Amino acid sequence: MARSDEPVFRIGEYWLAKRPGKETWNRTWYDPDAQCTRRISLGTTELEEAKQRLSDWYVREHAPQDETPEEVSLADVIRRYYEEHASKLRSHETARLNLLVWLDFFGANATVASATKAQEIDRFIEHLKGQGKSPSYINRILTTGRAAINRAWKKGILTAAPFIRSEKVGDVQPKGRPLSMDELRLFYHSAEAPHLKAYILWALGTAGRPEAVLDIHSSLIDLDHGLVQLNPPGREQTKKYRPTVKLPDSLRPFIVDGFQITFRGKRCNDIKTSWRNQRANCGFDKDVNPYSLRHTIARHMRASSVPAWEVSAQLGHKKKELSTTEIYAPFDPAYLNKAVAAIDLFLQELLVSTDERPLISCTPRVHDESGKNADRPEASDFIGNFGAGDEIRTHDPNLGKVVLYP
Repeated sequence: MARSDEPVFRIGEYWLAKRPGKETWNRTWYDPDAQCTRRISLGTTELEEAKQRLSDWYVREHAPQDETPEEVSLADVIRRYYEEHASKLRSHETARLNLLVWLDFFGANATVASATKAQEIDRFIEHLKGQGKSPSYINRILTTGRAAINRAWKKGILTAAPFIRSEKVGDVQPKGRPLSMDELRLFYHSAEAPHLKAYILWALGTAGRPEAVLDIHSSLIDLDHGLVQLNPPGREQTKKYRPTVKLPDSLRPFIVDGFQITFRGKRCNDIKTSWRNQRANCGFDKDVNPYSLRHTIARHMRASSVPAWEVSAQLGHKKKELSTTEIYAPFDPAYLNKAVAAIDLFLQELLVSTDERPLISCTPRVHDESGKNADRPEASDFIGNFGAGDEIRTHDPNLGKVVLYP
């Protein structure tokens, strides 16, 4: 390749190129001492694989060690974090976009120290606010950049990890409004996609977060003890703790070998498209999302007088530091008994056949000119006016503590 040609992919002074008549990609660079182009085969003819191998090599060979934040480029830290870690996450695309926001704002020449000065972070936040970004959205962007810098420190690249503040969020409304039983029955029984119906049942039956529900595999279901392990082996627990919960009897007939939520014979990675289609079919507003199921079953448990600590445990509102007693708690016969009983009764009512009880058509939500729900009832109109108790998220300002994570 001539030096004047635009390379298909470049990192630093290295780029991808092929020899004339050859299909294998090479790591290519210009040697100023010899005044010629050098090449080393990457051993692949696939462009994407070649990009990955060049990126991995560059990060490995050019990473600084034990340098101060004033000496290390923010762009290098971000690139290394993405290539070595974030690119392998299920949320890799979100991480990539968040990191690009950092790079676009601070530029290629910023160091970690210059970008993380208090006044620079304030300026960054104001810039994002000016783009109409919400405090929660801004914090997600800050969190991704903070994770990249903290990882560089833990890996010994940086001698210190500068403090990066978060934007104050204030009271956070739960994701997804709760649904009435009539709305749920309409949503479930009129759904034609089997994977969506399976998702609805397992989401309500476990009260799990959407990602956790999609991860449920038959190997995580202990039929002898009636337990569902929401955190797969090998997955590190995060602040969005995935508990082991009781298996409702109503779900036993629906258990299949392999993943419980599948689409065309394969694990279902995302439920959003089928959810949006069914939501439109039912005429529901956009506040009805997969988190609505978790919110609905949480409120139902409290309406059924399930103790607050059981609801909290069912939802995974627990500390990461678990004692030995807590680790073995799921095998206690009394573990989450009231929670699973309430969930079971809820599922039984949901599963009542349409022949026995015809579906009730629910009035679609209408929107005013501002785009808000003009006739949206309060949450209490859907499920009942009842307390949420300690550590349960709720719309009702008169109820107990509010936790900020979904």
